[in-house]
Amino acid sequence: MRPEDVVALMAVIAGVFFTTRPLVAALSRRIARDPSASAVPDGAVDDLRAEVDEARGRIASLEERVDFAERMLAKQREPDRLVPPRN
Repeated sequence: MRPEDVVALMAVIAGVFFTTRPLVAALSRRIARDPSASAVPDGAVDDLRAEVDEARGRIASLEERVDFAERMLAKQREPDRLVPPRN
């Protein structure tokens, strides 16, 4: 090999090394990161818990309303059932 070819090859290898090094470093940090560490801030988790609790309360209220409506509808239908059929 000629000396110019060796220098060109070394320049290409150095260029590849310096351009891919940040990607490899970021990948190694991501692999080495603690999997139990959460990416969600603590305040966001508390906010989500509060929203879920509020939604549960609203669902319980809706369940009570549906039960009440079912009882009212059942009361309205019972008198019709008790009347003997006309011939």
